[in-house]
Amino acid sequence: MSLFGQEDQDAPELRGGFFRRFRAPRANFVEPTTSSTESKVKRSKRSAAPASAEMQPPSNSTTRAANPQVMFLGRALTGGDIEDVDSTDVVDGVAHVRADASPAQKLASDASSEAVGSSMPDAAEPVGSIDEPAFRSFEPPKFERPSYESLAAAMAAAEQRQAIAQEPTFSTPAAAVLESQQPVEVQAETDLTPTSPEQVIESHLADRSQESEQTLPRPDSVEEAVEDEDAAQGLVSGRPELVSAESLPEFKRILTVADDDAALRIPASARKEFVAVELQPGIAITVATARFAEKAQYATFIKDLAANDILVREEMIADESVIAAIYSGKTVSAGHSNVREASRAIGNFRDIVEAAHAFGASDIHFEPREFHNDVEVRFRVNGDMYTYRHMPKAIVRRALFAAYSDLVQRNTNSGNSFQPSAPQSAMIPLVVKTDTVNLRWQSSPLVGGYDVTLRLLDGNFKNYSVLLPKDMGLEKSQLELIETLNYVSGGITALTGETGSGKTTTLRALSYMLPDREMKKQFAVNEPSEYPMPWLSDYSIIRRPDETDDEANRKYAEVIRTLMRQDPDDLTIGEVRDRVVMGLVAELALTGHPVRFSLHAGDIIAAVMRMAGGRLQLPIDELASEGFINAVGNQKLIATLCEHCKLPAQEVMASKDLDILRAKFGLDTSRMACRNYEGCQHCRLDGLFTRLGKVAGGTKRPSLAAELYRPTPEFLERVSERDWAGARRVWRAERRTGFDNADMTGKTLYEHALFKASRGLIDPQFINRSMQSFAQYRVMPGVDGLRV
Repeated sequence: MSLFGQEDQDAPELRGGFFRRFRAPRANFVEPTTSSTESKVKRSKRSAAPASAEMQPPSNSTTRAANPQVMFLGRALTGGDIEDVDSTDVVDGVAHVRADASPAQKLASDASSEAVGSSMPDAAEPVGSIDEPAFRSFEPPKFERPSYESLAAAMAAAEQRQAIAQEPTFSTPAAAVLESQQPVEVQAETDLTPTSPEQVIESHLADRSQESEQTLPRPDSVEEAVEDEDAAQGLVSGRPELVSAESLPEFKRILTVADDDAALRIPASARKEFVAVELQPGIAITVATARFAEKAQYATFIKDLAANDILVREEMIADESVIAAIYSGKTVSAGHSNVREASRAIGNFRDIVEAAHAFGASDIHFEPREFHNDVEVRFRVNGDMYTYRHMPKAIVRRALFAAYSDLVQRNTNSGNSFQPSAPQSAMIPLVVKTDTVNLRWQSSPLVGGYDVTLRLLDGNFKNYSVLLPKDMGLEKSQLELIETLNYVSGGITALTGETGSGKTTTLRALSYMLPDREMKKQFAVNEPSEYPMPWLSDYSIIRRPDETDDEANRKYAEVIRTLMRQDPDDLTIGEVRDRVVMGLVAELALTGHPVRFSLHAGDIIAAVMRMAGGRLQLPIDELASEGFINAVGNQKLIATLCEHCKLPAQEVMASKDLDILRAKFGLDTSRMACRNYEGCQHCRLDGLFTRLGKVAGGTKRPSLAAELYRPTPEFLERVSERDWAGARRVWRAERRTGFDNADMTGKTLYEHALFKASRGLIDPQFINRSMQSFAQYRVMPGVDGLRV
């Protein structure tokens, strides 16, 4: 049966329009069931009955819907499912509600309405449907909507009455007995009585007051009441109590301050009872009063901190005076601060850089990985890698994006925004404490993530300092060789070494050491520029993320061609990587312009071999010509030992290694010392750990171990014949002293490191493990034919 089933049954049209149909639903308004079919049969039988039967009084039984699962409001009212409704008046067969009727009158009106509805059939309906009661329209009861002023007045009055009721009273035993004998029916009747919103508020506050009176004993004074309330709230919350602001651990900043640096903006009223401090990037402690900690607003603040990638490590409670002291302490410290953090992401980045600068780190490594939940931030200190923090990915990502977008120097960046999927390089000048630091940014995509490495360099152009070779750890014979480079006309000086070996620092020092540099025009080309060199003209090469090596080298060559027409006196190049740049360098060197540059090679022989062949492809005649190569060097930075906690080598090293040092190299092992990995108060770096969890310690500032050689005619003769083995023998045969002597003539970088170990400056175990084992190293005879 469809919704319009009455059309199929030829039911007469109802009067009153469209809405009249909805006020008088029929049983056939729903799908027919077995019971509805039976109802049709009964109506057909009653229509055939005599008229006397129609005038019989109706029974008192009520008629219900045929399908109890489908029920309409009118059907529910007529079927007696709702008894407590407003009374109605029937006028012309239409039910009207009297809003001013009492409950008793409403019940009586309902009964009379049912009787009238059952005895007076609708004129538009056939006689056979007289058993259906007339539909009575329902109007919901009207309630006056309370206003804000009425609710506020009701709550104030209720709280006042509650405060009066909570005052200590002295009751007699008889009054207590009478109170206990109060009839329960009265309370039940009161609960059933309709209440206004003001009465509901007052009843709710009274229930809470009764519960608190039953839970806590009544104190004898107001002071005891306050103490008991605070103690009860602290006990329920389970949070530790902060006695004073001085007991709070040292923190970086307050996250809820009333300025632009606030990570969480809260109302001024909430700051009286709540404060959040940041211990380190992404980790915070919250302090609130016991009363405020139980409010929903407190939970909202905790969620807001989590939304800002801040982990709340501990939640504490304290008095308002302690919270005010925390804020006032922040106000005092802010007055002495010269740096204003406008961005939280930049603030996190600065915190990491400041920590690295305080530890004396040379590099910062960010290592985001897809298979790890956190990002490991590592520092390179004294040549070793240590873990500084494990930080949330979101914090590191925001810090890197913000730093690259806002802090990168525009003439050095490769791209306007950080792109983890492409290699990028840039320079970031940053003021850390009282120092100006130049950060060399290098990022690259990796399998399952990416790496961002920051090299910490000196960036003070006004008050710059240059580390000279005599302060790097070079010996007297090596310094004499460097001194001769100040008086050359043309030629090249090539420095080799691994990444982080200090090649750029040495090249910068060689440029600065020229005795008459004020009367010369000096140039430098770097990718990008790293150190401040205000005494010369420095070109910084910008490399785009999508730029290939050929395109970058072509740009390098264009810059060199440009400065060749600017009347240079000497040139310093960060790195030579292809034959085009090498050809321009050779052209400058052969025309009387000294050129200094760096290469990646294992030793000085490998450096000459690389210039003669491979990618550089320098003609061998030019390379072997006299005066073309001024000097070739190879260097490495090695951490020195702490003088206060280093251990004697005879107590640490294996006896066979000590025997090799004595027999093969002729060294006195009694003066040798090894690293104490536990460290001491003079060298321990609290806050840095190895991946095994050990605290960093035992080493101090790195020292330079190097091999320097100025080619002789015999050496160049072997080079012209490409006799690299013969060239090595010529170089190594110039050694005149033993390995425990400070004269480095003819000695290699390895042998310079052995000399430092013999003086107890560096750990011989580092040489044996990280450079080459004592047993495998090849010792060549000196000029006297002896090994020593």
